[in-house]
Amino acid sequence: MTPQSPSEGISHDERKFDGALTIDLEDWRCALDPKPNADYRNRPAIDVGYVRDATIRILSKLDDYEAKATFFVLGEVAEAVPEVVREIARKGHEIASHSPVHLPPKMIPRTKFATLFWRDLDLLHDLSGKRPIGFRVPYFSISRSDGWLLDLLAGSGLHYDSSIVPTWTPYWGIPSAPKHPYFPDFSDLARKKEAGNIVEIPVTVWPSWEGLMGLPVGGGFYMRAWPTPILMGALRRNVRSGHPLVIYIHPGNLQQRKERVSSPTVRDRLSQYALAGRGMSTFARLLQEFRFGSISDVFSHELRRLRRS
Repeated sequence: MTPQSPSEGISHDERKFDGALTIDLEDWRCALDPKPNADYRNRPAIDVGYVRDATIRILSKLDDYEAKATFFVLGEVAEAVPEVVREIARKGHEIASHSPVHLPPKMIPRTKFATLFWRDLDLLHDLSGKRPIGFRVPYFSISRSDGWLLDLLAGSGLHYDSSIVPTWTPYWGIPSAPKHPYFPDFSDLARKKEAGNIVEIPVTVWPSWEGLMGLPVGGGFYMRAWPTPILMGALRRNVRSGHPLVIYIHPGNLQQRKERVSSPTVRDRLSQYALAGRGMSTFARLLQEFRFGSISDVFSHELRRLRRS
């Protein structure tokens, strides 16, 4: 099936992309539900072979469809497989930060998080040749009151965050947040300002109209859970309404078989094992149907509106 037509009133040249594809580059084991007493200083070892193989599969698919993506790279992954980050950058994909370790930032002392974060930005810069300008928090674990985190990002020279999903799920989401790129008010991240020094790029929900509760259709488990015709139909409607997609993929979403961990939580059963056989075929369908670029490319107009101090 061919990609959808550009939105009405927008020329083909102006609508080069249907949306941004984002890859949260991580070892699926480090993304399991964190224990209440998880310690950032004692993290599970990264499975180097898994990350390498998963990245090769993803890059191969992107090459097949001439698609570009933003890779949100976990700091502990960059340290374990620096050659993988270099290869992603060599192929022309954007490198952004996915936090130093795969834990909600609230589980790390703020001053320590800042130190680790700045170190990771330097590492990603060294590996990719470009200073990262984007960030995504692990688990989408951001709340309306986490303005301190975006303040840190802006103060570190980043241009955008893509951590908010403007809907409700049992585990994450800010339903009252805007559905399209906006300048967040650090006192309440669900409120937008007229100008700012960092842009929030929310993950896609449907419908895309403000004021209505959206359904989570932007990726992850929900990429597998929705019947393919419903998922594709919802995404096409967003594109036709003139709103570029923001889709997220985890390597574990594309793996059909994984070892069984002991005592998995309900969240782990859903995110890691449920409907696992549908992940790769749905990913290929997305690449077939839509024209994807990186966040920096797709939202270049919004990023040019930044007020830099």
